[in-house]
Amino acid sequence: MTNRFGLALAVALAVPAASTAQESGFDGFYVEIPVGLATPLGEANWEGTADPSVSMGAQVGWLFGLGGWTAAIGPELSFRYSVVNVEDREWGHDGRDDDVYIGRLGITGGARFVVGFGSAYMLGRVGVGMDFAHASWDASVYDGDEDDSDVGAAMLVGVGMGYNVTDMLGISVLLDFPIGFHDHDAGPRPVDLDGDMLDLLTSAALTIWL
Repeated sequence: MTNRFGLALAVALAVPAASTAQESGFDGFYVEIPVGLATPLGEANWEGTADPSVSMGAQVGWLFGLGGWTAAIGPELSFRYSVVNVEDREWGHDGRDDDVYIGRLGITGGARFVVGFGSAYMLGRVGVGMDFAHASWDASVYDGDEDDSDVGAAMLVGVGMGYNVTDMLGISVLLDFPIGFHDHDAGPRPVDLDGDMLDLLTSAALTIWL
């Protein structure tokens, strides 16, 4: 009788724990779609070139549950793209507003760590990879090239918090610091992509748990 009572008690305690594991949604494959605002920081060259710009991206990864499924860790691949806001800027100090486009693509691979509190959660993430920046401008204004591109190493550090509104959908607020390390090239250009490009990126994200 004692053994049966002990077995029944163990099953009763295990069922809520298993239910919490399933409801938390912090393990398995996920896709996350963030939209945010990237504000340039750091070097004066980057701050003087870019204004706060809309950034879009995607994160995909797989989380492995830890410690009773209230925490999880796993690999993550992150894509980020922004059309840098450079409208109505006077390039070359010639008194004319010139047509300039700058696009920036960041691809990083790393890890995400999640701690759950019921349906709410906090997260941290890190990654390293590649930062690609491209600029083009009106060649009728300047002699020489019409564009400039540069590829550098990238690093991403971020934190966030969110809430699972259903078993499959969560909403998050992310605070990221993406940085691109770009070497100095030869010769001056109307749009200079040299130096480190550090942004403060604040985003709202939709997370799909699969």
